[in-house]
Amino acid sequence: MGWAQRAAIVVVPFIAGVLWFGRRESAQALVKFHGGRVHDLLHSYFYFRWNTVYLKPVKYVLEHPERFSESIYRGAGRRLMQTHHSKVLDTGTARRLVGIEEPIRVNNSEQVLPFEKARDIILDNPGSIAVTDCACRKLAGDPCGPLDVCLVLGEPFVSFVVEHQKDNARRISPAEALAILEREHERGRVHTAWFKDAAGDRLYSICNCCSCCCLGFRALSHGFDVVASSGYVARVDNEACVLCEACKDACHFGALKVAETVKIDPDRCMGCGVCTRECPENALSLQEDPTKAHPLVLP
Repeated sequence: MGWAQRAAIVVVPFIAGVLWFGRRESAQALVKFHGGRVHDLLHSYFYFRWNTVYLKPVKYVLEHPERFSESIYRGAGRRLMQTHHSKVLDTGTARRLVGIEEPIRVNNSEQVLPFEKARDIILDNPGSIAVTDCACRKLAGDPCGPLDVCLVLGEPFVSFVVEHQKDNARRISPAEALAILEREHERGRVHTAWFKDAAGDRLYSICNCCSCCCLGFRALSHGFDVVASSGYVARVDNEACVLCEACKDACHFGALKVAETVKIDPDRCMGCGVCTRECPENALSLQEDPTKAHPLVLP
């Protein structure tokens, strides 16, 4: 094979790729975002373009550990944990995130997000928000409703998912995003901030999760710490508690047991605050736990 043929093998696919990605402005912005990092660009394009397809094999592996060797299964889980993970948010922090008006840059330490990478909050266009259908719920056999619970934050990600109509994506205002958070809070969902290597190792989404559909929660139940605590833990006022078990039924993490008193397992409690909302006697509250990952503090 001559040099011309060898050059063509490299140059032709490169030119075709440039023409493909350059068809839409949002794709051009994604190319610019990743610079010359072709692998990161392709990874990002596939993840944001076909999110449900991307997550389908993750779901399969999680649900069929018996079909893989222990080393492969655990190795894949550890890889997932370091490159795609979330932090539970109390409702107040979630509200502040969607209400940010100025560009921010928060370089989170491992004390806040206990992962090697993908833990920064960089919002260059904080008012740019989209809502999409949840990929985890779309993959579930009998999903919880509604589906439109995932908020994509900042550029170039918002423009990309909207322009490509990924999972019924549509632009929304910060006020509409806040309304979705409130709607899902009333349903007892858990607010989670998601970080991904394909998003430039930064925050890209807030989802409103349930334990029956969320793949992150599923991974957590299999021993993969892909979800970090909010930094808080629930505490009970036993004098006010009437042992109604509303908190136990509402908990997504199996952290509460009710007998003669309410017992809270601090290792299982993620500090989401769902139980505090459900308690009719206001007997539960969130308190910072110094043994857990630190709370996310925004400027």
